[in-house]
Amino acid sequence: MQFVESQEIKPGMRLAKPVYNRNGVLLFDRNTKLTRPNIVNLTNFGLIGIYILEPAEPLPPITAEEIEFERLQTLFMFRLRDSLVNISKGKMPTDLSSLAKDVVDYFGDLDHKVKFTQNIRSNTDFVYKHSVGVAIISSMIGHAMGLRENTLLSIVTAAFLYDFGYLYVPANIMQKGEDISEIENSTIAKYREKAFTLLHADTNPYSIPPDSLAMVTQMIKAGHSASEDTDRSKWLTGTNILFVADKFDRMTAMSLSRKPDSDITAIRYLMDHPQLYAENVVKALANSIHIMPVGCCVDLTNGDKGLVLHENDKDFNYPVVLSFTLNQVYDLSDPDVQKEIQIADTMRTMDNRIKTDEATLKQFTSDDNSNKMIRQVEAFKKRHPDKFPPASQKTSSTILTD
Repeated sequence: MQFVESQEIKPGMRLAKPVYNRNGVLLFDRNTKLTRPNIVNLTNFGLIGIYILEPAEPLPPITAEEIEFERLQTLFMFRLRDSLVNISKGKMPTDLSSLAKDVVDYFGDLDHKVKFTQNIRSNTDFVYKHSVGVAIISSMIGHAMGLRENTLLSIVTAAFLYDFGYLYVPANIMQKGEDISEIENSTIAKYREKAFTLLHADTNPYSIPPDSLAMVTQMIKAGHSASEDTDRSKWLTGTNILFVADKFDRMTAMSLSRKPDSDITAIRYLMDHPQLYAENVVKALANSIHIMPVGCCVDLTNGDKGLVLHENDKDFNYPVVLSFTLNQVYDLSDPDVQKEIQIADTMRTMDNRIKTDEATLKQFTSDDNSNKMIRQVEAFKKRHPDKFPPASQKTSSTILTD
């Protein structure tokens, strides 16, 4: 799979990802072989580029939920754009509250983890895609924390608005991504503050929830380069959630200007900076998305590569992994194993999706001896849950002799 910019698209190329219109209607499905009329339509649609399959590359696996996730991202992005354009013109954002309700209804009541994926972002659509991404993540985090629906709606609404000012930032600054000077960062802050005045918080003509306005104010004041000196004592719970979701989305976002970080790298960064990112919020995020799903290919610290056979619900860092080189199973929740091997990072595809190896996974499940070991590991964990606490609480070795 590779990314091709719009001007480089040629007839015969096959789409690796579906393309939807502003209403969420499928225009071109995966594996579509492009024709000249198709390319004209894609160009008119305003895409900066597409992901294509190599000539002999098979269609990568993707679930129905992942397909729907991508469709909703596109649909929500266009709906948000319409509302923000209306606000910039002093008009009523008629779809803002209903959009927040739709995000919360879909992502704020899930009973399982999801694979969080993103589309490529350009300077022109960054604000909309980023805001939708933060809204989705925040909704899932809030649900995992047991927040009420009204609170989730306020948080999601704030997610749509706190970066509104980026729409007015000069293109030459936006093109730099996060590699900006202090002066440029100050310029961005001024545009964000100026955009906030368009919301008319004093009279609130758009009926934005008061808590949302308070969160937007706190996010603008904090900025994206907050330091340990940032005073969070008066932050609302929603602001802490937005701050975590914002950083995670920015780190894992795909653009032409930077290579995205993997989910595990982003989560580990957040965990390593508890003075900035609330620990309970980061934990809720880790409990909302798949970071080490079954079938995920990983790089190990011993230089080997492996395949995740079983997730660790208590700590994503320590799943059960099959080594490709030695064809050996490692239970990384075992402290003795951790001394020798840990996960360095996940292997990613070009579109930042976790690389999976279903063929190897199916082949593995036919190995009776290995299956027996997996069952032994799981049975032991169920009988002795006290021996498998989070990594930070482990004090003694666990030996599978029961």
